[in-house]
Amino acid sequence: MGRKRPEPINKESIFRPDEIFFSSTDLKGIILSGNDVFQRISKYSMEELLGSPHNIIRHPDMPKIVFKLLWDYIQSGKSIVAYVKNLAKDGSYYWVLATVIPIKDKEGNIVEYISIRIKPTTGFFEKIPAVYEHLLQIEKEGGMEASYRALMEILEKLGYKSYDDFMKEILSAEVKDKLSLLKANIPSTKCENLYIKEIIIKLKHLEDLVDRLFSDISHFEELRKLFNEKSESIYRASDEIRLTALNSSIESIKLGSKGSVFSVISSEMRKNSEEEGRIISQMKVLIQRISENIREIVYTVSLSKIEIVMFSRFLNSLIESVSKQVINERSEDMKNFVFLIQSSLDYFRKLSNIMEESIKLLEDLNKNMRKLKVLIEELEAVYFRGLIESGYLDRTNFPIIFNYVKDLVNKTKVDISGIENPLTKILNRSIATEETVNDIINSLETINKDLEKILQN
Repeated sequence: MGRKRPEPINKESIFRPDEIFFSSTDLKGIILSGNDVFQRISKYSMEELLGSPHNIIRHPDMPKIVFKLLWDYIQSGKSIVAYVKNLAKDGSYYWVLATVIPIKDKEGNIVEYISIRIKPTTGFFEKIPAVYEHLLQIEKEGGMEASYRALMEILEKLGYKSYDDFMKEILSAEVKDKLSLLKANIPSTKCENLYIKEIIIKLKHLEDLVDRLFSDISHFEELRKLFNEKSESIYRASDEIRLTALNSSIESIKLGSKGSVFSVISSEMRKNSEEEGRIISQMKVLIQRISENIREIVYTVSLSKIEIVMFSRFLNSLIESVSKQVINERSEDMKNFVFLIQSSLDYFRKLSNIMEESIKLLEDLNKNMRKLKVLIEELEAVYFRGLIESGYLDRTNFPIIFNYVKDLVNKTKVDISGIENPLTKILNRSIATEETVNDIINSLETINKDLEKILQN
């Protein structure tokens, strides 16, 4: 457009945590539409925004590698989530968590991109300005490839295998942090278009279902974190019991024939701890598969949440000045949101199978927990017998050995209980959770039919 870019100033353009905005672009990044929040925060008029390249709001503090990642993802048909610092017309800045989604036609060809933005407010975001500053410096010195390597190294240090894992976690965290603020709104003014009003009411019901599922899935997440923490503790305890059993065997050899009973007890302890280690290893595999499923479920639920809220607020804005002409003017936006609803429908149909698989994995996990409990109870009987037998002998290390095993057993019982209780709660709610997913699918199907009616009129 030949417009001079504004000079950045250290002033933030106000963007509230309860706000959400969107824009759509063509395949070259030219802005096709946006909502009033986008206009207000960017400080450009809608006339200035429409037809302009989206990089009209690009801030010089942004490393180029973030945009390369973004374009790599969306051009391959994948959605992406990223923290972005934008530049307003007056030089002020505003940070967003942007979710960019490729829009496809009936043949599956990408025809547009839609970007939905919320305000970042979590601890994840607090690290981002320094990370981006670091990447910018690397880009100046070593170019884009060096910047990409640096970004992947940072993510690896934070415990992420890929950018996919990172973006799924930040979206769910940011949505969860604003769950009570980001809400679909029922119109307060009279709506002459009954189809639109009915859809908004159904969207509100859909949002309630998604929030309920979000709450259920958060328990899955807590269990995953708890298991990762407790399983290591249990595994270390079983390892220490195995070493203690070896020390006990050595002590029994020193006693000759008098130590035969302790040799048997030591052997039982060793076998028990080896079986514990085997079960814990199996549980680790199960929890890894469950974790992958949970990450996918939470990401889809989070994405659906912001889509529902954005669509609801978009429809509300139509109601304020509703007329056949206005609806026709925004028909492309309507089609984009129809695509998002249809995509959510496809995702939730897949999630129904993922949820079913996850519940079966949790049931397997529960079976292993019960086996582990039995082993601990057997070990409790073993060390108790060892303590009794050691009482018949003077000046041996057996009382110290078996008291140490007693402490390890008691700690392991506490760790198992810490996992067992939340696992039981999740399994008790599993049927209700699966029903919620099915209710969401039914709700999306109904809304999709209603939207098609509006577009046909």
